[in-house]
Amino acid sequence: MRLKKIFRKQYWDLTGCIHNHTSYSFDCDVALKNVIKAAKENKLDYFTINDHYNNNVKNDPALKNDLGIHIIVGAEINDPDKNHHYLVFNSDEILSGKKVEEYVKFYKNVGAIGFIAHPYEKRSSRYFRKYLWKTDELLDVNGLEIWNYSSSWLGKLNPITNGILMLIIPNIFVQKPLGKNIKLWERYQDNGKRISAIGSTDAHGTLISKGFIKFRVLTHRKVFAAIRTNVLIEDGKEINKENILDSIKNGNSYIVNYKWGRPYNFYGGIADPDGNGVIFGEEINWTEGLRYYFHLPCMAKIKLIKNGKKIASDINDKGWFEIKEKGRYRLEITRFNFGWIYTNYIYVI
Repeated sequence: MRLKKIFRKQYWDLTGCIHNHTSYSFDCDVALKNVIKAAKENKLDYFTINDHYNNNVKNDPALKNDLGIHIIVGAEINDPDKNHHYLVFNSDEILSGKKVEEYVKFYKNVGAIGFIAHPYEKRSSRYFRKYLWKTDELLDVNGLEIWNYSSSWLGKLNPITNGILMLIIPNIFVQKPLGKNIKLWERYQDNGKRISAIGSTDAHGTLISKGFIKFRVLTHRKVFAAIRTNVLIEDGKEINKENILDSIKNGNSYIVNYKWGRPYNFYGGIADPDGNGVIFGEEINWTEGLRYYFHLPCMAKIKLIKNGKKIASDINDKGWFEIKEKGRYRLEITRFNFGWIYTNYIYVI
């Protein structure tokens, strides 16, 4: 957790990992205490648990200790065909056997917060199925995963041609968010729905047994070191689970792959000539002289995206782009041609 000054305000920048599984999920056998250990080793400020069809981890004895880390418990549900995966927070109700339209509407009505999980996926091997978001309807969600570590990795895995290499150096195969996921996010935005984009780990720590040999694939410790969603909370607000989740929901956040650099000195935002500025997820009135400022800990390629299209780019560690008209603006930042930082939108109205 770091305190950053952005224009005339100070914000706490918290780093964390969204969408993780524990032994309470049918597809994971990793105890919560070991997930917490992995999170501490990676110096996370928070992480979320989204076990399939339950939130029983709430009763785990490990949560009764003063952990020094914020653990947000939700759940992951899907439809009867195992598609339309959905991360749900702030509700103890677990719906099963329902269509996606039904459970998204239900959770919205009870005040829950929900994010689409890995909406689109690719597969290099027919041995692994895809879990897709198939509806064309723009449902009332709060956000979606544009970048899911496990989904990205599995999309490149072919046990015959690259299996060993992907186990040894998995991070070089997790390169950028899937374009179709970003397009779905943009489609929501084009229709006036200001939903947030998140990055996730989807950690399972799957145990593989081959005779006397046993090993885990994509352990929590390993994936926690890569894709995270960092949140910004204004100084003076309490740092708690509720405010972390609100920042994620409102888009006061950015996605960062820590394997390509730690964003210690990173900030971005739009300000007017008088120094009045806003951060990701916020809006500002258009006026002459608006600029989108950025600052990075090292040189990188920065693209300015307006309404889903690149309108400018630079290679630098700090600078600004002129904002000439109303619209929504975000940054895509790459290093070594790998995706590094993806911000949520700022809205110029």
